[in-house]
Amino acid sequence: MIVWACTLVLACKEARMVEKKVVNAVKPQTSATVITLQTSLRPQNKTFLHSIVIANGQARSSDEVDRWRLFDLAQNRVTYVDDLSKTYYTMKVEDAAEVGGAPQVIATGAKKPILGVEATQYVIRVGGFQRELWMGSPQEVPQNLFGMIDSNFSKIPGFPLVDHAELPYGRAKMVVDRSVLKIEQRNVSQESISIPSDYKEVTAPGGRRPPASSPPAGQSTRATG
Repeated sequence: MIVWACTLVLACKEARMVEKKVVNAVKPQTSATVITLQTSLRPQNKTFLHSIVIANGQARSSDEVDRWRLFDLAQNRVTYVDDLSKTYYTMKVEDAAEVGGAPQVIATGAKKPILGVEATQYVIRVGGFQRELWMGSPQEVPQNLFGMIDSNFSKIPGFPLVDHAELPYGRAKMVVDRSVLKIEQRNVSQESISIPSDYKEVTAPGGRRPPASSPPAGQSTRATG
């Protein structure tokens, strides 16, 4: 859990470049659903923004840098793309999930409206780490998207509209708050959700996920204030 938070901070500088490529590039366009999220860190007092783009049955998060994932929502597959080596490989979601050690996700039964939909509270507690998510099901967001992004939630439909995490940070506590600011329809670069044609397909490593220079989607962003 400490690695999760540290990687979040380290990837901030590169994420803005990816954000521009995914959402703002002036190239052939396609209609997409764009989820804009805001992440706040304390005690660093940093605020970051990133987007998740959903188009043509695929999704990508702008916060993954150098090595990123392209989610095939219809086929329930994830493609790992390495911009450094210009290679990629594809795995079924169940094969790509972390093996063993998954924390228990507890549904508290609490509910409240967020962004016009009913959200349900789920919590994870592992040692000093605590995470609280309010999962909702906006019509524009595929039910299996977050389960593909975070395998701990593969059996829970919906998307975290509010995500609060706390973990020990030296003598203090690191607090990470992430929330969905808006969900909108807009045009994005077709290139941003496609694998470059000059990239080479390689064999997936057996039972392993790729080495990550950046964390899973939604876990690194660029400071905006």
